[in-house]
Amino acid sequence: MIEIKKRAEVVDEALKFYLPEKDLGLYKAARHLIKAGGKRIRPVIAMLVSEAIGKDYRKIMPAIVAIEAIHNFTLVHDDIMDRDEMRRNVKTVHTVYGEPVAILAGDTLFAEAFSLMTKCDVDSENIRKAVELMAEVCIKICEGQYMDISLEKRMASEAEYIEMVKLKTGVLIAASATVPAILFGRYDLFEPLWNYGINAGIGFQIHDDVLGLIGEDIGKDLGSDLLKGKKTLIVIKAFEKGVELETFGKGKASLEEIRRDVEKLKECGAIDYASKKAREYIDLAKKNLSKLDESEGKRILESLTDFLIERRK
Repeated sequence: MIEIKKRAEVVDEALKFYLPEKDLGLYKAARHLIKAGGKRIRPVIAMLVSEAIGKDYRKIMPAIVAIEAIHNFTLVHDDIMDRDEMRRNVKTVHTVYGEPVAILAGDTLFAEAFSLMTKCDVDSENIRKAVELMAEVCIKICEGQYMDISLEKRMASEAEYIEMVKLKTGVLIAASATVPAILFGRYDLFEPLWNYGINAGIGFQIHDDVLGLIGEDIGKDLGSDLLKGKKTLIVIKAFEKGVELETFGKGKASLEEIRRDVEKLKECGAIDYASKKAREYIDLAKKNLSKLDESEGKRILESLTDFLIERRK
């Protein structure tokens, strides 16, 4: 995926330029996860959509950085709520700086993102519409996070899980695909690109849940979703089959206990089922790209979409 890596490196440089680390400690906390790296999938999608519609992504680079800032804002707050200690192979923001500063760090990224959105070199009305969309997307992300927390307290259906990840993960990837179209005035492409992003996001999250159990060097604790009692598609399917998981919702468990439960999830077919579903959503996503003209940008975007469920970490 050399072409994707090249664009991710462009994003890294843009992050340093548009989100500099100032002397105030608040900014060290706000940049903590950004500096730790990441796949930069969302901003790269925005770059590739720009290329696929024949536009210069440099004109909207502030919005592309804003998308990554929003993503990192959600991670900072998500880690606080889930009490996670590791992210991207570094300690989480609240673990290093404390919860009050971590909350402020997330809020800072959120505000910086909307400030950046206004700095694109395109028509002001298109900027207004893109900002409006991003605000709606942030509300939906919060709805998805609330739903995730709520489902920890009761049994969930597959349909509820899909709706939750659509909101928590899908809508930001959908925004990554559609914001460039809005900013460049290609409103005719909004619906297929939005549907592309929603389906790609669902497939991405299902695969992420699988990696949380069988991934390699995932940058966070193995089986953490099991210990927290998260209703992933894998767990939902296993419970439907009557499988009992000794570590589910336990909070703490030995590595051996976690591995025993992972073996149960493999044996009952729940992990394979989830992987198959992830592929189905990715295939749906790619069908929506048929509205784009053939181009190098489109070809790379299709490859990136497959990568979402082929990655090992």
